[in-house]
Amino acid sequence: MSRIKKGKKRVEAVIDEDLYRLLIEIAPSIYGEGKYRGAISYVIEEALRRYLTPLQHTTSTHNPKPTVRIVYGQVVEKIKEIMHLNFKPMEIPEKILDQAITEVRGSDPRTVRKWKDLFQKSGLIKYLGGFYPNRIVELV
Repeated sequence: MSRIKKGKKRVEAVIDEDLYRLLIEIAPSIYGEGKYRGAISYVIEEALRRYLTPLQHTTSTHNPKPTVRIVYGQVVEKIKEIMHLNFKPMEIPEKILDQAITEVRGSDPRTVRKWKDLFQKSGLIKYLGGFYPNRIVELV
């Protein structure tokens, strides 16, 4: 058994024979002619990275429960009122979201955290960057 580099894991998979032939044929040319050692691993790792990375950043695959959708709608309306807007903003600071949830559902920090978690798991909000309380939240 060959030695595995630190930070790497051995994976065994069964793939289609035609796909395997294509991998064996193309891997050395992608990795570099004459550098066959590790070429297959490199191509598989890169293919998995390119396939899995976009999936990691997608929203939830299911529709939110009606109760979550209703509360989200109420929170969005409160955000519009707080920010003096007549349209739903695309992005807001997290402290505005916290304030809106507090006014709609209550001021207990556990309640605010619960609704933010539900909104996020339902794909209704995404955290874009920054640090609490000024972290930017996208309203989907």
